[in-house]
Amino acid sequence: MPKNKVKVKVLQKVKEKIEVNPTKVKQDAIDSILEKGVDFTITVQNKNILNKLHLKPTERKFVIYPIKMGTLLKISEILLDLDTEELEGVMKDNKKEVNILDLGAKNIIENKDKLIMMIAYGITNSEKDPPKSLIRFLNENLTTKEGLRLMTLVVQQMDVSPFLASLASVKGMNLLQTKQETIPGK
Repeated sequence: MPKNKVKVKVLQKVKEKIEVNPTKVKQDAIDSILEKGVDFTITVQNKNILNKLHLKPTERKFVIYPIKMGTLLKISEILLDLDTEELEGVMKDNKKEVNILDLGAKNIIENKDKLIMMIAYGITNSEKDPPKSLIRFLNENLTTKEGLRLMTLVVQQMDVSPFLASLASVKGMNLLQTKQETIPGK
């Protein structure tokens, strides 16, 4: 009987903490997951005889860890090179009728390789170019939904806010420094 009372009290305390600030608890859980890396699986779309005989896997598992500075630079360069002006214009102007198929096709042609490169950099987490075999695998097997999910994970793992805070902190230090006056004779 006393063990049950202890369990009830512990459960009540946990429940109270969650009820007090559920978003903080959720955010802490998300942060702890992101620091360890997020894993995902991509299924091979066109299975060959080796896949069917189970000599070659039918899916590949990857983990995206928090992005290192060199990788952050490479992904940022690709992001700045994306051509999304027309897409942004359509999203801002809801009244304008757009042929979504034409818009999608044009953006796929212009940006697909860049999107795959950003995901590949996120997976390898190195400023070295990702292996061609990984890029080929993503190109042949990645669906649009998986691409969105992976790009979202890469952006979350980039987490540029600490970098920006560091810059602001350094800039703040420079602003706070005052010129030291030298007194003649001392």
